[in-house]
Amino acid sequence: MSNRRRYTGKLATPIVCPAPPEFWGAVTDKRVREFLRKRESYPRDTEKRIDQERSNKLALLLKHYGICNHADMRALALALAAEHVPGFKIVRESKSKRGRRKKWDGLKLQTLFDTVVSLKEQHNFTDRQALQFMTNNPAYSKTWGHPSDRQGQNWIETLESRLHDAKRYVRYIESQEAWLRNAFTSLPRKKFRKL
Repeated sequence: MSNRRRYTGKLATPIVCPAPPEFWGAVTDKRVREFLRKRESYPRDTEKRIDQERSNKLALLLKHYGICNHADMRALALALAAEHVPGFKIVRESKSKRGRRKKWDGLKLQTLFDTVVSLKEQHNFTDRQALQFMTNNPAYSKTWGHPSDRQGQNWIETLESRLHDAKRYVRYIESQEAWLRNAFTSLPRKKFRKL
């Protein structure tokens, strides 16, 4: 579970159970009575202290998961189960499981596109020249250099294919932004009267 949340602060600190009372020093009637009183109240006091600490941490846990209703234990149980129990995780159904898994998400495609456009503007490169520069230049090769797990394959051709994907991705994002702008500008504007 590599994406498990990291708890911080009091949620990362265990509850410390106080040590049971010890008897040490001179044995007097007064000291023996005091010790017996402490020993008798120790379980009750300890349980009360631990219960209070758990209540405080439960409130912090609810806040950690963004649950406003502090009585909604079902929401907390589901949040914890979704994080820690694989059977409660929600994943998107994939239509086809054939072919190589995609490792290039939208952010990586956008970064590839932006880097190529920037290099083309700076150096008057073609797409292929920009990609070759990215794989050979030390400043760019950490991100865009030939990966060690892809031996024997033409990495430039792979980057060219991903650049085509990136261009399609950017066009799609821009079309969605334009659609949203048009949708909001075409909404009728209503005048509100003062009360």
